[in-house]
Amino acid sequence: MSGAKKLQGAPTWMVTFADLMALLLTMFVLLLSFADMDVKKYQQIAGVMSESFGLQYIKKLAGVIESDGGPIGIAPKHTVPKVVQELKFGDEIGEQPPGILNPGTSQVSNTLMKSVQQAMATEIARSLANVEEHDGEVIVRFPEKVAFPSGKGTLTTEFLVALNNLATVLESTRGDIIVAGHTDNRPIHTDVFRSNWDLSTARANSVIHFLLENTGIAPGRLAAMGYGDSRPLVSNDTDDGRAINRRVEIIIRKDVRPSPPE
Repeated sequence: MSGAKKLQGAPTWMVTFADLMALLLTMFVLLLSFADMDVKKYQQIAGVMSESFGLQYIKKLAGVIESDGGPIGIAPKHTVPKVVQELKFGDEIGEQPPGILNPGTSQVSNTLMKSVQQAMATEIARSLANVEEHDGEVIVRFPEKVAFPSGKGTLTTEFLVALNNLATVLESTRGDIIVAGHTDNRPIHTDVFRSNWDLSTARANSVIHFLLENTGIAPGRLAAMGYGDSRPLVSNDTDDGRAINRRVEIIIRKDVRPSPPE
């Protein structure tokens, strides 16, 4: 057989190399199959990191609405966030940033402004609320998309959370609290609401009833007003303008009445 032709094939080292690659592939497939992302743990870590860097305060509560993929709920009363975020909702219509007060503002309204900003820090950071000061009054403004379903007078869950947070400040003040409902200029006529006047008033009354039923605020401090489309913030000529004008405002007035006799 000396004259037989020698067969040619792959080098012997290729066999070992191929076995090694197959083993590595198997190992990574097994690692991938064992991998399980703990979403809750990830959210906790992300929340701690955000709070450490001052990016956002996230309340760790039972789930009602979601923030950053995780549930947050109604904050217990007298819980005040640590970080005050910059106002976003309403900036486009030229309103004052919440940290800048009008000249001559009293120390009382200054302190009240800061307290409201702290209590509403989460909502402000998520552009769900706008807080401003005007002539000694603190105005907390909520857009319709946050406060009420379109064309209805029932409060959204997200709005209930915000009201609960705001109530921690309202209960500690002594001034009048006015809830004002506003709409855009598009007419409405349903079996429930004859006009925008009815709709705006019903929304203000819904907020009043929530405060009466869930807080210790004295009824004599509360008032509901419905302005319909009579007090727009911007022009109603565009969809964006109408969205800004559809809102609910909670106006907190400093107490100027004399204390009752003992």
